[in-house]
Amino acid sequence: MVDFISASGCEDFICNVSVKYSKHLDSINANLIDELSNLADVFKNDAIHAEEENRLLRIGIVGQIKRGKSSFLNSLLFDGEDILPKAATPMTAALTKISYSENPRASVEFYTRKEWDKVLEQAKQVAEVNAVYQGELVEYQNSQNTGVRGKGVRPPRPPKHSDEATSCFELYQMMQRSNICVEEYLDQTHVIDNVSSNERLVADLEPYVGANGAFTPIVKSTSLELCLEGLKDIEVVDTPGMNDPIISRGRRTQEFLGQCDVIFLLSYCGQFLDMHDMALLAQNIPNKGIEEIVLIGSLFDSALMDEYQNYASIQEALPALTRKLNDAATGNVESVCRQDAQNNGGQSHLMRTLQNALPPIFVSARCYDLARKANQLNEEESHTLNRLNTMYEGFTFTPDILHALANFKKVDAKLDAIRENKVAILESRLDNLLAGVQRELVQKLDAMRQDISHKQRNLERGDLVKMEADRKALTQKIEAGTARIKMVFDKQHVQVEKFLNTAQMNIAQDALAVKRVSSQSGAREEAYTTSHQVSDSDWWNPFSWGSTRTVASTHYRTVNYTYANVQDAVLKLEEFVQHVSGTLYTASQNAINVNQFREEIKQAVKGLFDFSDADFDPEMILLPLSNTVERITISTISLDLDHHIHLIRQQFSVNEVEGDEIEQLRVEQARVVTLLLTDIKAEMDRCSTEMLGKLSHEEQKFIPDLTCGLHGNVEQLKRDLEDKEKAFGEYAKILKIIEDDKQRLLIA
Repeated sequence: MVDFISASGCEDFICNVSVKYSKHLDSINANLIDELSNLADVFKNDAIHAEEENRLLRIGIVGQIKRGKSSFLNSLLFDGEDILPKAATPMTAALTKISYSENPRASVEFYTRKEWDKVLEQAKQVAEVNAVYQGELVEYQNSQNTGVRGKGVRPPRPPKHSDEATSCFELYQMMQRSNICVEEYLDQTHVIDNVSSNERLVADLEPYVGANGAFTPIVKSTSLELCLEGLKDIEVVDTPGMNDPIISRGRRTQEFLGQCDVIFLLSYCGQFLDMHDMALLAQNIPNKGIEEIVLIGSLFDSALMDEYQNYASIQEALPALTRKLNDAATGNVESVCRQDAQNNGGQSHLMRTLQNALPPIFVSARCYDLARKANQLNEEESHTLNRLNTMYEGFTFTPDILHALANFKKVDAKLDAIRENKVAILESRLDNLLAGVQRELVQKLDAMRQDISHKQRNLERGDLVKMEADRKALTQKIEAGTARIKMVFDKQHVQVEKFLNTAQMNIAQDALAVKRVSSQSGAREEAYTTSHQVSDSDWWNPFSWGSTRTVASTHYRTVNYTYANVQDAVLKLEEFVQHVSGTLYTASQNAINVNQFREEIKQAVKGLFDFSDADFDPEMILLPLSNTVERITISTISLDLDHHIHLIRQQFSVNEVEGDEIEQLRVEQARVVTLLLTDIKAEMDRCSTEMLGKLSHEEQKFIPDLTCGLHGNVEQLKRDLEDKEKAFGEYAKILKIIEDDKQRLLIA
């Protein structure tokens, strides 16, 4: 009879479950037991936080890198002031926890020694590979110059590094430039206190979080305590981005997300909740018991600038664009939910929570800043406002209209509702956390049951000779079918090169029009002065007779002139940058559809076997195949070009130029476009190399990983056959424990 556990007893059960199954380590896959142990450890920390008395409501701000999270928070909590530190690159981003204190203070958490050693290890590998490549490149170039190059000799291929390895190398290079003794800070936490104001605290943080801060490369997270009324009853976690390339920081983010009560999920409204958002979300908060997710579509002003030409007026554009974005967001979520239901035999809790969070709230932190600052805009903000004001003839964006476009009143109302419901949210947090971890534990127990059942069936057949022969036959078929599997990888290689090369050619073609600066003819009234002599003598004064004076007269004439508009040149650059960003994103999305790629590999492998053969055990190949394919991941392009826009603005202090300055503007425009194209080519070459390298890496290890799983089944059967009766009893006992535990969890 199953001894059902109560909700309160479930906590102890979860924490001890891995200990129970570790007693059967000889029969259970060690990786599955490790996953149970990790699940229990994370749950313990989350539960301790959830049960703290008088704790604050914790709100997590999550999303991919470069989605405007810090700008959103600055607008929501700090009246638009740049309180939160903004990192220059994903490599320097750090998780930031913000709470209230009458006396502002901060603490900075550095990497542990073990984590930094991992960074150095990967950085060293990158440096060594790069050095070998440079040596081979010099040797190849010398052979070309001397004319002794061998027939068919090709230049060396650039090295391929993972995102994390590249990031570690950049952190190491930054650390080299900082000239500080790293060993003194590892495993340490630095506290900044005794400061007079929030502004002073943020300034003092610059060396630790700034783009050029001496300590920035070794900072893992920061905690800010600010004297701001809006923080009194909440704690905010600003994540560096769920796609953080540094694994140890990503784990830190996951730890904090597990302790959040509410999640604000930011996604660019023009590509709202794309497959990368959804994949990252599923990886980071799959079963954390979070019942409240607020969907935020960021950068609404950018979407408006991209789409405004499709609408006759702003009055038509705003509601129509909002409907269009809502429909797109809903379609994306529903599509992912359907796929999730198909893959998992039913809809997951996370997907249901996301559906309940629709529709998103679309916001613009930039418009909030424009409305708040009014006449105190910097150059970049003034330029944005000018662009908005030129969209529709005769329409001007006033502060009130900008506030409405920013849409933060709706976010404020949502946050107020969450605050009012704080007690109920906190009281249910542990129960929700328990429910979430139960769902995940049931999934892991199902995986364990599947693994044990497969081993049990192998033992029932009991024919080690046949199994070994089957393994060899399967391995031979897989190896013989290498060409078929290679075709799938080759197809992806060709597709990557095709999409990226096409995108690069299209961008280069589009750049030709951007380089052109048109001159225009204009007419203006111009003042000019004439003068003539008149008598300056007085009849009563003989001494003045014969004297004269000069009289000046002002006249006006219409002058035709030729001029070029600097603003138009900058606008063309900005539109080009936005177009390029969209083109690159689409190219990287289409270059490799990971889900389709995985399915094609599965079909290629399955095509090697006759599943209708009664003697063929499909699970012998399907289980290892599924595990191997699911590990395949491919990166996409990320490119920041905005800083180039400032180059041309800095050259000219007026909006119109004439004469020789027109040619100067043309030269400058062409120079900036060339710089943009150079950066684009370098990034696309890097990304292409990385994607192709990852494909090659996955191809090289795919068959060994797959055949290794087959070999493991044979080795397990060898051990089991040494005492067949004992092994049967062990498997039956484990399956009974699994079923009992599942029932107890599902009832609890």
